[in-house]
Amino acid sequence: MDKKELGLKIKSIRKEKGLSQKELASLMGYKDVSTIAKIETGVNDVTTETLYKLANYLSVDIRDILNFNAIYNNDYVKYIRSMVGHNKIIMNASGAIIEKDGKILLQRRSDNGKWGLPGGIMEIDETYHEGAIREIKEETGLDIKIDYLVGIYHNKNLEWPSGDKAHVICAVFKAHIISGTIQKDHESLELKFFAKDELPPIASIDHRNAIKDFFDGVKNNVI
Repeated sequence: MDKKELGLKIKSIRKEKGLSQKELASLMGYKDVSTIAKIETGVNDVTTETLYKLANYLSVDIRDILNFNAIYNNDYVKYIRSMVGHNKIIMNASGAIIEKDGKILLQRRSDNGKWGLPGGIMEIDETYHEGAIREIKEETGLDIKIDYLVGIYHNKNLEWPSGDKAHVICAVFKAHIISGTIQKDHESLELKFFAKDELPPIASIDHRNAIKDFFDGVKNNVI
């Protein structure tokens, strides 16, 4: 969304709320209406801080101003990155250790070629539990049932090949398959079951810790 489109959206919401430029300027702490006028006509850049203040005084979600659903197709990560770029942020994730015949399912990711647990970043309004079930279905084609929480783990310095940085907090569950057959999606190069003594190198520290805890019989660990 360019400055002009953003300005028109802000103007439209202001009018819907029955506020004049003068009234909104007063709420924002501006001395006169010129700043609001320049925002609405696309003359002024709008900082993230200003967007949040506008959302507050217009009594809307910031996503309504940015027309989130239409622009980002409900992609929360893309929405956040549009504002912060590659800067380090906190992100919540969930995944599962799926056991079958004493082996666990691992995924070799297409973005870095490395092995880890299937799972991923949670979506808005999703619980850890729901996120794990959705991610496993998307990435493996399998329907799972959660057995218990292995633990919640931190990867404080995760960096993707794109340059995006994050401190990821990941809930890892033990789960079993209830239906489906293994099918790769675009995020996977391989999906394969491994025994404890044949595990490949695991890229992420949160996944390494979760797998170790699982084989050690640990439950409900939070580190």
